[in-house]
Amino acid sequence: MTINTKDIITEITLELDREEISINDFKKAVDEFFGLIKEVTKASFPEKEASGWFIKVYPGSAGIGVKRKPGAFTDEEVSTVSTNINNGLILLEGGKRHPLFTDKAIEHSKRLGNLFGDSKIPAKVRIWGKRESSPIDITKIISAKATHLLEAAYEDDGTVDGFLEKLSGHGHLEFVVYDLLDNRPIICEIEQDKLKEAWESFLKRVEVIGTVRYRRDGMPVSVKAKEIIPFPSKEEIPNLNTIRHLLGNN
Repeated sequence: MTINTKDIITEITLELDREEISINDFKKAVDEFFGLIKEVTKASFPEKEASGWFIKVYPGSAGIGVKRKPGAFTDEEVSTVSTNINNGLILLEGGKRHPLFTDKAIEHSKRLGNLFGDSKIPAKVRIWGKRESSPIDITKIISAKATHLLEAAYEDDGTVDGFLEKLSGHGHLEFVVYDLLDNRPIICEIEQDKLKEAWESFLKRVEVIGTVRYRRDGMPVSVKAKEIIPFPSKEEIPNLNTIRHLLGNN
């Protein structure tokens, strides 16, 4: 069911051109669309509240749009977020990353491109900015390009550094380290003999040494961990007076 562009009153709008939409697909559409907006808002204006938007559902569920909460953003800031989403999706379709498209923004774009992917009923997914501008078709090409950007391309011996915040034994043993710079998750596979070390390092900053899988842009994706080295806690680091005393005794 195509949305009438004359009826668009929201500042960024997702169009779902489809006669019937299941509850699960509709929820996915809302989650991924709003997730993309929040990520690009956060990247564009880090000092702003990324959730400063209201969601509007258009009649017939053909459109899902967002409008700024009162006082949340200026006209210029809304225009910037909309433009960054528009340009980011165009670049992504060409296999390139917009500087304000985080990994999460690319993941949301990827999942939007996969909406209704297992259905035989024709469907189109579009994102509208300003009413006078043309919409961006969110296609399987965008999804494929997003996958290509984020997947591991090669591996080498190396290290990763971050906070160990997840530990799982479901299927196989692994933990997740979150990168210090962008809070990006890096999956670390371990053998049984490293489980105790991982558990003792839970919620601590660690350096993980092993075989690292990297993306094409050089960012680590996962590690086959050989060593887990915890950083000392603040309490374990000697203060300046203690260091001077130790050096003085030498």
